[in-house]
Amino acid sequence: MALIVNYDGFRLDESMADAYFEMVAELQAKHYTTTTRYTTSAFMRMKLGEALFSRHAAAHVFETHAEASEFLSTR
Repeated sequence: MALIVNYDGFRLDESMADAYFEMVAELQAKHYTTTTRYTTSAFMRMKLGEALFSRHAAAHVFETHAEASEFLSTR
């Protein structure tokens, strides 16, 4: 099953980032075949992309749910 995550309005304390992304990676590996994310915030897309890339995770962060869904439909 594919996962689409909405990060609109999401805030994460920097001190919790490693623990958060480790938890997310475990959940994804256990429950989902693929994951993509979206947020309307250009700043959040940039920050999430950097955080995911630095942790060797797929850094697909789109602007809309429709774009995230389209990406998954082509996989």
